[in-house]
Parts: sequence; structure tokens; C-alpha cells
Amino acid sequence: MDKLALGQRIADAREDAGLTQEDVSRAVGLDRSAVSRLEKGDRKLSVPELVAVANVLGRPLAYFVAEPVPSVVSRRSDSAAPHHTSRALDTELEQFAADVRSCVEMGLLAPVERNPQACTPRDHEDSERLAGQVRHRLGLGNGPVQDLGAVSEDLGLYTYSVSLGKHGPDGGCVEVGEESSALGVAVINGEAAHGRRRMTLAHELGHWLCGDAYDSQASLESEKMISSFAIHFLAPRSGVAEVWRRNSGWNTRDRALAVGASFRLSWSAAVGQLRNLGLISQDERRHLGREEPKFGDYLRLRLSWDNELSSPYISPAYASACLNGYTSGRLTADRTVELLRGTLSAEELPRKNALEPDDYRRSFAGHDD
Repeated sequence: MDKLALGQRIADAREDAGLTQEDVSRAVGLDRSAVSRLEKGDRKLSVPELVAVANVLGRPLAYFVAEPVPSVVSRRSDSAAPHHTSRALDTELEQFAADVRSCVEMGLLAPVERNPQACTPRDHEDSERLAGQVRHRLGLGNGPVQDLGAVSEDLGLYTYSVSLGKHGPDGGCVEVGEESSALGVAVINGEAAHGRRRMTLAHELGHWLCGDAYDSQASLESEKMISSFAIHFLAPRSGVAEVWRRNSGWNTRDRALAVGASFRLSWSAAVGQLRNLGLISQDERRHLGREEPKFGDYLRLRLSWDNELSSPYISPAYASACLNGYTSGRLTADRTVELLRGTLSAEELPRKNALEPDDYRRSFAGHDD
């Protein structure tokens, strides 16, 4: 990374940490003018100085030395988030993508082959058809997706859920690797409501499967089609209809609650899908949408679900790859904990693999007796 890019990263990280140049200069033992020159790209930084700056700014060393990943795109958010919150998403995406890329380069993760013909659905029928094809490929039937993070990584999309603020962006994704062989990386706002987190990840999965993870010029209509894929993937027509029929003795609102809980949807998504499938009228949709249910409404009906994708969350296969890297000696304890992003402490790391006799022989190969 060149001095200008490094300087900008230091400046951004300092601002995100709420520190002044004077704060950083005192903490790392540099003159304030030296910090200013660093941020402008006018001064080189020694390794000990860079380590000290990284510690003060609360960033891993890799953030300041790894080459940048492609631009962040397919950002999903219904809120008018301030600039610093969007930059927080960009930063988390870039760091996670760089770490996934590092795992690929070490042979801990393998890229998947992409479909060169993949494209965004043209209409809602195409979106529903694609969702059905993906569910069939995964053997999901018509029931709920029980572990969306694990299902996504089966399709080559790795997920990190991090706190980005209750009113922050929902999430985004990037592609890591070559066009025909790559992995997808998604960052999800772990402070969003449970159903919203799942909808966000399903939306990013749609971007990944449709091959448009780099499409920063995606139109509003294409975003609608990706959202249509997401809701049909999470709550397929036949499955929703089955839950709706099974609870025919309940009133309309309670039946909608049953659908939402069964498929782990937000209230707006559940009501919207019921309308999409013609199970309720437009007037019923408007009426139901006026009052968001409380947790007690679900408990009254003995309905509940797991708090999936809450922060911090890391895709299980990614966690497994990092831990295999540690037990095999390719990753240090500190680096492994850093890669796992607060989901595991150093004390919880597994025991390293014992060396086999062949390993010892290879270690001494070429040495004199």
C-alpha cells in the first residue's frame, strides 16, 4: 500500500475512533506534525510505529497493510444513514473481504465456480423461479431456512454480523477472487431486528448468485427483483400456504403471526408476502401493517424463533477454516482470534495438532547428524 492510501486509512480510522491528531501523537510518542504528515502521505511509518498506531486506533494491523478489495456495492438500507455509518460498513466489508482473501491464499478456503450466465431476474416470476431452483439445489423443500448463514456459505457467500447502529445500514457484499472463481463476502448489521437481518442476508445472497456483486449502478427495479428473490427464498409460496391453511381456525392477524414466526420474517415482510401470494387483500395488508406486533403477541400463540445472525456472528465454515489454520500451525493465536472477530477468545482456542514422525523428519531434513 502506498503512503497516500495508508495516510488516508490512518485519518479515517482516527476519525472513526473519535481521536484528534494530538491524541494519537501522545499515545504513540510522535510529534503532532509527524501524525499530520503521516495522514497526508508525506512521511514513512516504521513497523513499530505502525503497530503502535494500529493499537491506538483499535484496528488490526492488516487493515493498514493489506491491499484494498474492490469497491463496496449492493448496500441495502432503508434508512438515511449518516456518512460515518456508511464508512463503517465499507471498513468492515473491506477488512472481512481481505481476511477471506488471505484464507484463500493460504489454502484454508476454496473459491467456487461462478455461473457466467447468471443475471438479475427480469420480473417477479423469474425471481420466484430462481428462489425455487436454489432451494431445490440445497434440498430445502418448502420449509423455513433454519441456518441462513450456513446455507449461504454452502453457496460461496461468507457472512460477518457486526454492530453498525440501530439506524445504520443493513449490510452489503463484495466479491473476492476472479470473475469465474470467487467467494462472496457479506457484512450484516447485527443491531437490526432479527427478521431484518435475515432479509438482508437473503438479499445479499441474491446479489451474489445473480453475479452482480460489482454492479454499483444497479437500478431500483433490479433491487426490487433481488428483494423479490429474497422473500421467495425465505418464505416459498407452498410453504407459506401450508402454514396459512394449518392455522385456518385463527383470525387473520394471528395467522400472519404464525407465518412470520415459522419463516422468521419481519412483520412487514410476512404481511407483504401474504399479499404477494394473494392470501390477504390489499386492505388487509394495510390494516395489519398499522400495528407492529410485540414479542408477547408471538408468545401468546406459543410462537418463537432463534435470535439468528446477532452480533458478533461469523460463518461456521469460515470459523472452521481459521481454527484449522491455527491447529496446523499456519496461523498464530493472535491472528486467529483477530480473524474470528470476537466470537472466540485466546483461552477458547483448540489444542494445536501434535507433530507426526514424518513432520519431525522433514524439519531436520538437510541437517548434519
